[in-house]
Amino acid sequence: MTTPRKPTRHAEVAGAGFAGLTVSIALARRGWSVRLHEQNDEVRDFGAGILLWRNAMLALEVIGVAEAIRDNGVRPQYYETNLDGVSVSAELPGYPYWAITRPKLHTLLADAARAAGVEIVTGSRAVGADPAGVLIMEDGGRLEADLVIGADGAGSAVRNSLGDLAQERKKYSDGVCRVLIPRPEEFRGEQWDRVVDFWTLGPDAMRILFISTGPETIYLGMMAETSNERASRIPIDVEVWSERFPQLAPIVELAGKAEGGRHDSYQTTRVTPWSSGRAVLVGDSAHSMCPALGQGASVGIVNAVDLAHALDQYDDIGQALAEWERRERPMTDGAQSRSGYMAETRTLARGNGFTPELLETANFVSAAVSPELEALYPVPEANRSW
Repeated sequence: MTTPRKPTRHAEVAGAGFAGLTVSIALARRGWSVRLHEQNDEVRDFGAGILLWRNAMLALEVIGVAEAIRDNGVRPQYYETNLDGVSVSAELPGYPYWAITRPKLHTLLADAARAAGVEIVTGSRAVGADPAGVLIMEDGGRLEADLVIGADGAGSAVRNSLGDLAQERKKYSDGVCRVLIPRPEEFRGEQWDRVVDFWTLGPDAMRILFISTGPETIYLGMMAETSNERASRIPIDVEVWSERFPQLAPIVELAGKAEGGRHDSYQTTRVTPWSSGRAVLVGDSAHSMCPALGQGASVGIVNAVDLAHALDQYDDIGQALAEWERRERPMTDGAQSRSGYMAETRTLARGNGFTPELLETANFVSAAVSPELEALYPVPEANRSW
């Protein structure tokens, strides 16, 4: 007698950002059929860089993308903090995290999604969801699925259509301009494969986070109070930034010529719960956070991979979603709270800020990660958070 084959479950996913691509790959690799909707005419990301912490790299190992990121990214030698032109600390030597450009990460994830059999539909905008398992499209279409996933960002239409989800929003005084620049000759070589966090706190706070993202590019995260209108402009105001960071004048000059950058204000959105019936949120649609901790994308990637794992553990989707949120919520809420505290206090400016508590998020291990995979990313003793 032949055992009947379990029917393939189907997911409709709104939003082809990092979280949407990741959850699509993770589900497809576990046998789901997945259709991923992107409202833009092409799958792309803006010109900036990103740090992928240990928690994200472990999750990306589960879906087979981590090796490509290691091959195309940079592992920082350490994290240096510079306050008012003086180096005050060098931390995280040997820590397993990688820097990469956002467009490259996006391409690697999109390629992996297609290879896993995900159907990616561009020019397709979701405007809501029905908890019964229906993704509602702008053209009036209603797409039924075993699970509907809203990964459509901080302004999520899917989230906002689910009236039984409570939302808490908080805005902060800071914002960040993000740009990619060509890597000048004087900043080439392994000695510059590091993160340098340049700060000045007076008369108002400004920051340039310098991250080498490859042999040809540097990412600059240029933070300032949003009340400082000139420092919050795109294109970058070369004069105001060079005045505050004269040692970086050549870098700032390149930032002023950069294309494709953008400015984002710091804010947090906390949603409770993350699901309603057979509709669920992942990434910024569920837990956007200000970038002071640099964990927004990494947490979204971890949660996306563990969502697929939970759905594999339980036949009942409601039970799987409840268990998934139970596991991920404490880590995620903690990351949001820490990032908010850091934004308000600017605690990293003084150096030696990567305390064991601060590294709890980076050292979090998804339930989907096997001991064998975890062993690939050992944490230096000085950086353990347990």
